[in-house]
Amino acid sequence: MIKPLLLIITLISSVSAFGNREEFCEGFYQGYLEGWKWSSGSIFQPNIPMCPLQPRRNIRDPIDDFEFGYELGEDQGEREGRRS
Repeated sequence: MIKPLLLIITLISSVSAFGNREEFCEGFYQGYLEGWKWSSGSIFQPNIPMCPLQPRRNIRDPIDDFEFGYELGEDQGEREGRRS
């Protein structure tokens, strides 16, 4: 009885983890584009890097996965946009 219950709980938690990853990556991609376009001054779309693993949050980081990914992507896009 306990083993099937543990299996169900594990499956549910893994499905919700993938949903969070998807939101984080979508935010990362959009933030990267905005940051890169702003700092490079270009209207062309850059090659967007692969979405990084979601890092641990600090106290000041947003709770929402999309916003967290957006901020990280925007920072990285600005840094790389200045180089181009």
